[in-house]
Amino acid sequence: MYGDVGGAVTELVITCKTSASGVIAITKGDALVLVGAYEVNHATKDNGSVFGQALSSATENSVSIPVKVRGICIFDYVGEDPVLDGIRGIVTSNCGGRVKNSKWRNVYSSGLIVKVDVKKMEVHVLL
Repeated sequence: MYGDVGGAVTELVITCKTSASGVIAITKGDALVLVGAYEVNHATKDNGSVFGQALSSATENSVSIPVKVRGICIFDYVGEDPVLDGIRGIVTSNCGGRVKNSKWRNVYSSGLIVKVDVKKMEVHVLL
């Protein structure tokens, strides 16, 4: 047997910094968007592209933060349940750090949905 379902995963984590200005309210696990060169903030715009997942919380401007940009990320979602069809990913929502189901197939979405936990309102995404 090679591995269990949901077994070993390779991840890529890079150090980014929070936005130089504006409100910073990043919570560990939030979906993040790229707003500048290695500069991130939590996602608050509908239908945007998810850059990565916050691996620590931050409330100050221009501080370093580890961001998972490749691997399995577990995001909280809002709205209708994401579709697990082997094609779709997720997009940003207007609820800070949460994602939502993409209505498009891979063109505008990020990652690939590999599991949906409806009870917890979590979606597992391969970025």
